[in-house]
Amino acid sequence: MVIWIYRILYPVLSLLLAPYYLRRMIRRGGYGRKVSYRIGLWPKLPPKKKGVRRIWIQAVSVGELSSIGKLLENLLADPKLEIVLSGTTSTGLSIAEEKYGGKVLAQGPFPLDWLPFSKLAWSRIRPDMALTVDSELWPEHMRQTKTYGVPFAIINARLSDRSLGRLQLLRFLHRLLLPPHVRILASSEKQQERWTSLGLGSGQVRVTGNLKVDAIPDLPSSAQGKEELLAEFGFSNDSLVIVGISTWPGEEEALLDSVESLRKEGLDARLLLVPRHAERREEISATLTASGLSFNLRTHKRKAESGTIVYLADTTGELFRLIRVADLAFVGKTLPPNGGGQNPIEPVSLGIPLVIGPAYQNFRETCSELFSQGAALRARDTEETLDMIRKLALNEELRRSASSAGRAWIAKQGSPTQTTLDVLADLLEET
Repeated sequence: MVIWIYRILYPVLSLLLAPYYLRRMIRRGGYGRKVSYRIGLWPKLPPKKKGVRRIWIQAVSVGELSSIGKLLENLLADPKLEIVLSGTTSTGLSIAEEKYGGKVLAQGPFPLDWLPFSKLAWSRIRPDMALTVDSELWPEHMRQTKTYGVPFAIINARLSDRSLGRLQLLRFLHRLLLPPHVRILASSEKQQERWTSLGLGSGQVRVTGNLKVDAIPDLPSSAQGKEELLAEFGFSNDSLVIVGISTWPGEEEALLDSVESLRKEGLDARLLLVPRHAERREEISATLTASGLSFNLRTHKRKAESGTIVYLADTTGELFRLIRVADLAFVGKTLPPNGGGQNPIEPVSLGIPLVIGPAYQNFRETCSELFSQGAALRARDTEETLDMIRKLALNEELRRSASSAGRAWIAKQGSPTQTTLDVLADLLEET
């Protein structure tokens, strides 16, 4: 009964919210490609080969896609598996097509979660298993897994404070949002507690570890490679490089203040800015112009003039490669009024000491562990953020200690990918 209420209300609510989402889509661009997929018009896939199973993975955006990188590599390498990969955001879809377009059976936008569209897509894809990433709960999509009698699991599953609060308020909808056949592969023991607190049975939730630990790309870490990047940014080999990782409005100004202050103290401080949304380039350019510091936009000129103070990496998908030059970094979306935080695992894996603001709710467990290990410093506000950046900038021994602590924390995490693969294999065997 509840599913039919959802099926009736979904198109009504979609129409009401359409103006808001259309504005966002137009502003960010890139949503026109394969738009027919969103109404279920996926291509009719070839019949499954004997002994080969088909897995449909939905990774909503860049973050979710990057977190399952190693897992995808393993699944694609298995000749007994076919992978269909879908996404939601334009940037996530673009990167998915670039990295996996020639490797997966099919790739494109996730269909709108309404009965006609979802049913049509399922009739064309016909997977043997469906997976979503992090905390995606699509009632119609999950209903189709039950109709087709295939397992459904959320991998690298985690609930932010906000998501947990919402689900606690919507307990009357748990049968719809958390059906009995869903399997939760939680990213940590704390996350396991959160999912089970919603009433899921012990057999539905299992800890497999944080896939983001295994999703770190293999890149050269030689001094020569870093020197080439420094030259590309217009920085000196002796510069102290501060990186703003996935920054949000207001955070760029704070980092500029920090760099200006350090330079006044005689330190050759430089700033690499990697904003969370590359389309904010004009807004950030105006801020950089007002600062009076020399700067360069990567989309305007890849190689900056020597002596550049601020390099704006206004591109997508290059974060891990570019931040290798960092001596220390600030993790974005952690200074109010922003909130939630961005993923700290990639910079920690590179041994980069971190400063993290007070609003890191989306990565609370990871950040708490990094604070306790000494791999990251927690700031209570913007002023303390600047103080901690200064503290790290002036103390090489502190940076070295934080770097070692971060690498040690990464080494302790084991292999969540293999654990997840084992669980998925068991689920497939059950069908």
